[in-house]
Amino acid sequence: MEQDKAAKSSMLVRYIGIPGYQKGLSLQLGIEDFQIFLQLAEQNKIPLFFLQAATYSKSIKSTLLHYEERYKNTLDLIAYTAALLEKTRVPYALFKTLKPFPYTPSDIDVLLRSDESLQTVAETLMDHGCITLDKDNYGITLFSPRHKMNIDLTTQIAVSGLVYVDKKLVFEHLCEVKVNDTSVKTLEAPVELLVVAAHSLFKEQTFTLSDYYTFAILVQHWREAMKLAEIFHLELALEMALKTTRQVTASSFGSANALMREFTELGTINLLNEAEEREMPKKYDLSFLMLAFLRKVIEDPVSRHSLSCMARSISNPAFYGKLMQHITRRTY
Repeated sequence: MEQDKAAKSSMLVRYIGIPGYQKGLSLQLGIEDFQIFLQLAEQNKIPLFFLQAATYSKSIKSTLLHYEERYKNTLDLIAYTAALLEKTRVPYALFKTLKPFPYTPSDIDVLLRSDESLQTVAETLMDHGCITLDKDNYGITLFSPRHKMNIDLTTQIAVSGLVYVDKKLVFEHLCEVKVNDTSVKTLEAPVELLVVAAHSLFKEQTFTLSDYYTFAILVQHWREAMKLAEIFHLELALEMALKTTRQVTASSFGSANALMREFTELGTINLLNEAEEREMPKKYDLSFLMLAFLRKVIEDPVSRHSLSCMARSISNPAFYGKLMQHITRRTY
């Protein structure tokens, strides 16, 4: 059963291909196969990317239209939020939100510098109809009735109170992009790669094909990300993300694939079995997670400084229910 799931994960990657490196398969999918691969694409956070790449019958075109509308709605929310943020003159950065492929998240993530900025932005969004859903140690989640999506505002990139990315460094690596003719501040690509790797390891403990394609498409930024990883204390997170990206590429397309040559030139050594197909999303094993968290706290003073906040989170009984849900889920 596990082998079957792993084979389907590799086949999904073959259907899509790798933009700039490998064409996808031009095979007609029957309705039953289409539903199987769509479900797998949804679990991996790439449904629209799959739908735009696959060949299928006209009878299921409504599914494509549904996700295209979701994508347009997401871009509208990003532009809408960015325009409001510019009016507040508060420094901000979107992260984990803008991907190098069509992406349909359930929310958008906004990083802010301070609690004062958080309050200012939250009040501005509420003045424009957004509703507060939840608050935690570092942020506020609001709901936009107009877009039927959440906006996650945070002053730290953290999990259960433990900060795993230094926001001061993040704000030194911002750029502007245009979304629906609106200027949006986001992370430079090498830092976005670091944040994606760290988020998959520390926050979600799961590596999805969304993470894979982010790395596979942004290949030209790998070297700079490797240079910055030491400064951000994210070497292990980046190393595992690159290893997994290499394994998925090798098991889906073989070692002669053009992207594999990028790994060779980069000088990475993959200890994973590259010939073995792997079920995606991939869950990190507990022993590796324990090592990763231990190294993070020992090596990163920003993470170490946040341990007291993490201790407060752990002391809340609700923490353990959320933890069990996190451990047993298949994706995020």
